[in-house]
Amino acid sequence: MIKSVSYLITVIAMLAAISGCGGSSSSSSAPSDPAPQALTVEGTASAPSGMVAALRDDTFTRIVLNALIEPAAAAITGLQPVDGATVELIRVDNNGDQVGDVLAETVTSISGDYDLTLPQGVDLAGNLIVRITGNGAELRAQVVDQAVDINPVSEFVLRKFIEQGADLEQLVVTEVVTLSGKVDTFDLTAGNDLSEMLAKLDQEVGEFVEQQVAIINDQPGDAGDIAGDYRSSAFGLGLHDSDNDGFGTFANDLWLTDFTFADGGDGTVAITLESEESASSNFSGASVDTASLFYEAEIEDGESFTGTLTESGILSIEGAFEEEVDGDFAFRYPAVIYNLQKANNKGLFFLLSQEAGVRYGTIDTNGDQEPDALNPDDRRGDEVFRALEIFARSPSAMQDSDLNGDFGRVFIETYLESGVIEVQTATNELTFNGDGTFDYGDASGHLLALQGNGTFYQTTTETGFTGEPIEITEDGDIVSAGTDDGQPSPAGGFINDTFDFLAFAESDNDENFSADFSNTLMVKLPSSAPDVTGKNYRFMQLSVALDGQGNGTGDIELLNSQFNSFISMTSNTAGTLDGEITEIEKAGLGGNVGIENDAVNTPLSADIAANGATTLTITDQTGSTVIEGFFNQDASVGVFTMRRVPGGGDPSELGLVVLVEVADGATNPQ
Repeated sequence: MIKSVSYLITVIAMLAAISGCGGSSSSSSAPSDPAPQALTVEGTASAPSGMVAALRDDTFTRIVLNALIEPAAAAITGLQPVDGATVELIRVDNNGDQVGDVLAETVTSISGDYDLTLPQGVDLAGNLIVRITGNGAELRAQVVDQAVDINPVSEFVLRKFIEQGADLEQLVVTEVVTLSGKVDTFDLTAGNDLSEMLAKLDQEVGEFVEQQVAIINDQPGDAGDIAGDYRSSAFGLGLHDSDNDGFGTFANDLWLTDFTFADGGDGTVAITLESEESASSNFSGASVDTASLFYEAEIEDGESFTGTLTESGILSIEGAFEEEVDGDFAFRYPAVIYNLQKANNKGLFFLLSQEAGVRYGTIDTNGDQEPDALNPDDRRGDEVFRALEIFARSPSAMQDSDLNGDFGRVFIETYLESGVIEVQTATNELTFNGDGTFDYGDASGHLLALQGNGTFYQTTTETGFTGEPIEITEDGDIVSAGTDDGQPSPAGGFINDTFDFLAFAESDNDENFSADFSNTLMVKLPSSAPDVTGKNYRFMQLSVALDGQGNGTGDIELLNSQFNSFISMTSNTAGTLDGEITEIEKAGLGGNVGIENDAVNTPLSADIAANGATTLTITDQTGSTVIEGFFNQDASVGVFTMRRVPGGGDPSELGLVVLVEVADGATNPQ
């Protein structure tokens, strides 16, 4: 006991010596005018449990502190505070490398807290960094606020800025603060070490951060250039699970929407959703063999929101975190970014949306025997959604003569009934005659089906026809196209205000016995072979892969490209695909949803005909990806079908691809 007391006294004395200073505790002289207050930065350093020890600086001070206060136990799950770590304030270049000397430093407390005073003349900036390092480990954070936490999220966000070639010094600090705060709202669990944690962050929020960074890293655009009335069509796919209960869903969505875009000033766009027609289905069960179908169609009223337009033609719309209760189920949807890519010199945008949610049970909080709140302890399953959407500015006084010339068409359709999931794609050419009629060329395509006894594949053909009627209103609404038993066939679609792009979104069902959903895109073809040399395209892919058997053992996958995926053409015959593909997969309809991101950096070959008909082929060790379709008149937009062909086998994946030309420098430098 005597020894313990004397030791404590000794420790306290040492701490006093460490923190003490020379000079008198009082002064008879009058205080001088205070100097301008320098900014003080404070926060908390935390890290995955497996790297905390590496980041600690076992100096005399930390050892002494730990004699008085016991550190947090290593068994704590999630992030742990990093105590006794040296925090350095530095400048970095746009590659993240240190520039100059360390500007200031301090040490984190037993709870991982630190505070640090910026030197005179140093202000908040995206290239001003606080970091902790040790034994090959490093965590950094941008000093863009006076409250700066150092953790895997801050390191992840900084890396994304660096990867996308941001000018760190010129970043708007409030934008960086806002982005970091949005990432913090996601429900994330720390891995054991930094590499594991960063991989989890990339999987869970990587796309969200990259889409935000793309906007922060760009200049405001002129919203007046895109003002007008728009129509949109979307083709959506989804996979749901039920957390190990052996029950799942293959979902389809389709919608046609009327919008108004108006100049909101300072690069903002005031967006009004006027009305929306939609159809959706859930194909649910333990297996494809036993699944049942639910189908519904709706008409919804409008709402208003705001978007941001950049100089490079990205219209960004932010979807906030949402929580909703619907009877026995409740849902949480994390924040999402919708980045629409504008086609050059057109009121035409393309969006590949990526959404997800978590389904929960509900509880009764007010005693009225009715569920009214989400129960966070009753997690029921995951729901993942992907959709390819087109926004086209509407004409105001269209006539039959405005629609003329040759067009390239691509098509995708899903068909669902108990015992089968089918996906079909097709391409062909059409000629519009300028008199309200069109000629439909021979079509060829591919069909892939998952059935109880296995996967089925076949090629498809369709014989063309001539002189079919098409009715389009003055504002570009396609009322009918072709005939059925001699009568005009109703259609759901539209044409843009430059009369060179058409889209259709259509669905049908048979009293919940079967349902089909289809999406058609058409571009006006060039009169001579387009030159794509040196062009960069944002790459947008949405596809479905089916393999195995529908009795529960087959695989179902949705695949989509991430926003910063590009095709760069070095010539009319060669280019490179550089980006990331997300795979959402299930082992059978009733399996759990899993997500995997695969980076791609692969050369491709191109065959471009005189009329813009194009085939792009990507070959790797496991097979080839064939992308077939058409470039438009100036090769600024391309629409394609795609199929993945394993080596020596039939296609196992079908989908659509859209290429949208982007300005030089818009591609990811990494």
